[in-house]
Amino acid sequence: MTRAFGLLIVCHACFSLSAAAQRLEQRLLAEDPGELAASMRLEGDAVRGAVLFYQEYTACRKCHSISAGNFLGPKLVERSDLTDVQIVNAILRPSLEIRKGFESIVIHTVDGQSVTGLLVERNAAGVTIRDPSWPGRLIMIASGEIEELATSPRSMMPVGQVNQLASRQQFLDLARYVSEIARQGLARARELEPPPTLYAAIPLPEYEQRVDHAGMIAGLDDDSFQRGEIIYNRLCVNCHGTQDRIGSLPTSLRFAAGKFKNGADPYTMYQTLTRGFGLMVAQRWMVPQQKYDVIHYVREAYLKDHNPGEYHPVDERYLAGVPGGDTRGPPPREMEPWVTMDYGPSLINTYEAGDDGTNLSYKGIAVRLDTGPGGVSRGRTW
Repeated sequence: MTRAFGLLIVCHACFSLSAAAQRLEQRLLAEDPGELAASMRLEGDAVRGAVLFYQEYTACRKCHSISAGNFLGPKLVERSDLTDVQIVNAILRPSLEIRKGFESIVIHTVDGQSVTGLLVERNAAGVTIRDPSWPGRLIMIASGEIEELATSPRSMMPVGQVNQLASRQQFLDLARYVSEIARQGLARARELEPPPTLYAAIPLPEYEQRVDHAGMIAGLDDDSFQRGEIIYNRLCVNCHGTQDRIGSLPTSLRFAAGKFKNGADPYTMYQTLTRGFGLMVAQRWMVPQQKYDVIHYVREAYLKDHNPGEYHPVDERYLAGVPGGDTRGPPPREMEPWVTMDYGPSLINTYEAGDDGTNLSYKGIAVRLDTGPGGVSRGRTW
């Protein structure tokens, strides 16, 4: 059937994506780990879990490789010593049991800096750590520069990482994948590896090449601040924390006190949100206005008074060096999980043809006929 009307997937129990994400971790933590492990064995799907593991937004592969330790996280295959309960806890409660050799250390230097990383070597000359922001890069700090060194009780894996998942089922799928490659080894991991088309990074939208950065930065105001505050408190606060409370990821920048590694001016902060940096994944769900709103909030609420050394002035000289353009991108939209989620090429659900409530199919199968990303909910012809 060729579409000549709007297709709406009806979900009477749906709620906002941010609310779902916040509730998922809480719901999982409220369950007994043994019962979750049992559910994983009965209901988890390792094939689906592999696709989740390889996704950029889950960030699993940033720290864990399949066949060898990937600098920041332990080797996952051939870990038959791990029980399913330990796997569940490792994902949900990453600091409960930290594998030896992957403890993070915190070094306070005599000049007031604080550095976090994985210990590589310690001798009379100093300490060498692995920089988590640039996996593979080593930092050597001489003994005379170290004021204090302590092992952190917190894992490099942030609390709340499961909030990147959409549901309890996705958690069970991911845990089942880890369980299977731990038990069955590299051969099973290679068998489960999804084709790149299922996890390849999505190219930037065309409009990103034409954004009027100078105009958008110059136009930031109190309304931008208020919108940015909402975004920050829904998402960014989980890893970065607030002035008074540290976030769940030890290596995440504390905006009120830390030094930016990728630049603190608005345009560079925009690039970090757009393309990612180190363990910071690209925030592809954001349109330009949302990015600059949250950047404005961070600068005004955290940098201006609490961390002025990182507060880059925005004046005519700065704006003259920032790219202009002919667009501000698409307008922000409310997140609708039943529309934005990729369900694949077909979906059994309740559908409405039209928008007056008179033409509902309570048990329908939609099959997408046109090509493109996003699955059945993003099609134009069914």
